[in-house]
Amino acid sequence: MHQDIVHSEILMFGHQARTKNCFARWAVDAVKETKRICHPTVATRLLDAFLHLILVMVVPLFSETEWKRRLNGLPAWQPDCAPTLVVVPHPDDETLAVGGVIAALRMMGADITIVAVTDGEHAYTENEGLAELRKKEQTRALEKLGVAEHKIVRLGLTDSGVATQEGDLVARLGTLISAETQVFAPWAGDFHPDHEACARAAASVAHKVGAKLISYFFWTWHRGTVATVEGLALRMFPLNEDMMEAKLGALACHASQLRHEPEPEILPENLLWPARMPFEVFVL
Repeated sequence: MHQDIVHSEILMFGHQARTKNCFARWAVDAVKETKRICHPTVATRLLDAFLHLILVMVVPLFSETEWKRRLNGLPAWQPDCAPTLVVVPHPDDETLAVGGVIAALRMMGADITIVAVTDGEHAYTENEGLAELRKKEQTRALEKLGVAEHKIVRLGLTDSGVATQEGDLVARLGTLISAETQVFAPWAGDFHPDHEACARAAASVAHKVGAKLISYFFWTWHRGTVATVEGLALRMFPLNEDMMEAKLGALACHASQLRHEPEPEILPENLLWPARMPFEVFVL
């Protein structure tokens, strides 16, 4: 089928995803449809481009004020000072969602392993050299949080395609997680197919070995509403001045996500307020 027709098909799926707020479901449908109607290589390139378009056009459904009204007053919680593993779908997720906890645990002397699932190579349509750049940014950010480079395990799975490699992810996590491990991973409904695949894989391994699993959010703050998190055991981890300083310093290291001319940046100002809150939110 002609590439223009394929592109129109993808645009239709993407429009439905934005209007119905069903990004993850759209991604699965789009993968199936593009593979059905065109060569897999063409399908992958077109899908990558539209995934980027959807992400950079995110208009939060709930305002920062409305979310903060819901989150303020959550029960406080402290992580265990225990061997910890953080499952990170893309470079920057560790900082945006868990940066304060990582800094706090390192200040307490806890051993932390970062599992960098993808290198974030498909964040932009013009992506030559992007994987190497984002790996370097992530390494610098984690140094700010107190994590040395040798504690980063890079899996190199496909950005925007983790769901198709979920079995590989489960196998790799199975070699890294034990009953004594405290595991942080995205929430299972976090509105991005890579986040959700990481959540399922982490939950599978944690359940099998009896490890403690704590879930974190990022896209939920922008694609979900207060109703999305109703019924979840939400807890708040307060960040002190030192933790905030480390987290904001780490965030600045992800420069490619904060500005990337001529394309719109992945992390515009309206998506950064959760990372700047004086607390982080988790599901226990």
